[in-house]
Amino acid sequence: AVVSTQSTGVATFLVATVLLGFNLYASLCIMLSVTMCAVDMIGAMVYLDIPLNAISLVNLLLSVGIAVEFSANIVQAFTMATGGRVARARDALIKTGPAIISGIAMTNFVGVVVLAAAKSQLFVVFYFRMFFTINCLCVAHTILFLPAFLAFLG
Repeated sequence: AVVSTQSTGVATFLVATVLLGFNLYASLCIMLSVTMCAVDMIGAMVYLDIPLNAISLVNLLLSVGIAVEFSANIVQAFTMATGGRVARARDALIKTGPAIISGIAMTNFVGVVVLAAAKSQLFVVFYFRMFFTINCLCVAHTILFLPAFLAFLG
């Protein structure tokens, strides 16, 4: 589990670095947000009494992809904006925030909420609970934490 998570993190960092024009600071900001989402998801798994097994591990690795999808949009918009740190963070959130909320998060929520009514405990625990939590945590980190972090330290 640790090896696959570490290799996923390294691969994510390398791809983010290349796609952001070798901007290491922007890649580190993405990785910070992704790491926080993954750590929070592990804590939520304990709280929700979800065991670590093959299915939950795959979902954890998928959460990295979802976190990158959310975070990369904000960081990329921040790096392309002009002005001071606070103005760039505000512009990044104004430009990409609605797309993240309405385009990515809401489509994920609609697809996941349907699973709440599933008769199978497998779908309810490993797909509804985990994906709902992943989506909530990633949106919170992307919309609340990441712009604030970029405004202070960007």
